[in-house]
Amino acid sequence: MSIFKDKTVTVYPTYGYRKDGGWAIPLRVWVHKPRRIDAVPDDLIRAVLDDEGNFNEQEVVRCRECIADFLADDDSGEEVAFRFGAGGDEFRFAEHTDANGLVEETFHLPGHHAAGWLDVTAEVRGTLGRVHTGRGRVRLLEPEGKSVVSDIDDTIKVSEIPAGRRVILRNTFLRDYVMAEGMLERYRGLGDVSFHYVSGSPWQLFQLLHAFLVGREGFPEGTFHMKSLRKNPLDLHGFLRDLKNFLAGKEYTKEQKTAQISGLMDNLPGRTFTLIGDSGEFDPEVFTHLRRARPQQVEKIVIRDVVGARTGAPERLSDVDEIIDAPLVSHGQTQFN
Repeated sequence: MSIFKDKTVTVYPTYGYRKDGGWAIPLRVWVHKPRRIDAVPDDLIRAVLDDEGNFNEQEVVRCRECIADFLADDDSGEEVAFRFGAGGDEFRFAEHTDANGLVEETFHLPGHHAAGWLDVTAEVRGTLGRVHTGRGRVRLLEPEGKSVVSDIDDTIKVSEIPAGRRVILRNTFLRDYVMAEGMLERYRGLGDVSFHYVSGSPWQLFQLLHAFLVGREGFPEGTFHMKSLRKNPLDLHGFLRDLKNFLAGKEYTKEQKTAQISGLMDNLPGRTFTLIGDSGEFDPEVFTHLRRARPQQVEKIVIRDVVGARTGAPERLSDVDEIIDAPLVSHGQTQFN
């Protein structure tokens, strides 16, 4: 019996912006075959966790679920077609999926579509003419309005990034996710705004994060912007080693967030942005840089203070409009047993 399941087509949630009398929509699709989680060996789990300890059955199952998309069989060379809405015209990506099963392109949609959410259905034809389908959503945004850019880890989900790599790995791959206290109510109270979740986590965690934040906890639906992590299917142990280093790569996260948020602002020049993050990584520095570069677009900066920067490093928060006090995270320590 194959260790892989049937082919899956993932359409990541995105947005559209006005351009040339219509809508420009950057679309990203992943084609892969999920690995059966019971086929993931225990030594790979220990390699992920950087831990030689013993884990109970529930923890092992949880870890296998969390690393499944990292170990999936990516389908390269696939032609992906899709439609916007019901009965719309068919579009095709100019390129086939790459070695990691990904294909990305920006498409032009005629301007008669109204702003708001629009369904996307993508298709890949398999052997014997079988069609594999995936669905996603696009939010068409007018040039003017209000948008919220939100970090995820330690902003709306407790990840304890300042605690260090070992704690990060256990919170990412072993423990059930926990929502940051008070943030759901805050987001629900922001009114008619668009949400954009910009995270330092790799795209392979999208399904888990979306299911937790939007599906289970009820955070507002929004677009996702995450880190790209390429993998070598012939060297899984080497890939998992790279993954651990990748999750701790704060400088790369700083560059990634700056570029992705800047791209949103470039494409939506008339909108004002509230930027919400935490003090555990470089969110204050990224947000301050963006405000100085784009003072007309950055309306508000909000930081959840998880390292005591209000008193320990106040200069980091000098351009912050609102500081949210939070449980402090110390290196090597976790609030979980």
